[in-house]
Amino acid sequence: MREGDIAIDFELPSFVNGGTEEKFRLTSFKGKYVLLVFYPVDFGYVTPTEFYELETLMPAFLESHCEVVAISTEILYSQRDWWQADRSEAGLGKIKDVRFVSDRNGEVCSKYNVLKEDEHVPFRATFLIDPRGKIVSMEKGDLPVGLNIETQLRDLQEDQKGPCTTNQQTA
Repeated sequence: MREGDIAIDFELPSFVNGGTEEKFRLTSFKGKYVLLVFYPVDFGYVTPTEFYELETLMPAFLESHCEVVAISTEILYSQRDWWQADRSEAGLGKIKDVRFVSDRNGEVCSKYNVLKEDEHVPFRATFLIDPRGKIVSMEKGDLPVGLNIETQLRDLQEDQKGPCTTNQQTA
């Protein structure tokens, strides 16, 4: 998968805002922007910091009509425990409006070419998908290197409003 490709559809179990488990299908958000955030493990050292940054940017993502979907090979119950856990325990402290999706068997991670097969976890990666289902931008990093979520917000705003310069800041 790379920029310009049509995002591969998938259906997996999910939850949002601590709600009940429900099936998530990527194409159900056709007509909206979607940011897929692949992450390796719940309760890790680096991952919470990415989500803390994401939490500060969520109002801008929502204002830009972009759904944020976090995907891991962790089971949904672990993801929910992590979502509910306090930040002092490396938890997310009930971050709002991020949908958590469990790709337990790693099929979706593999299709998006982000699965680290020997550990059965995804590399850190983001895919920004436009309302037509096309991948607008992506970023992938090794497990110990956190991603800059603000870059994806900038790419989202650039795609919506037209070109922006290299050093232009997000709104």
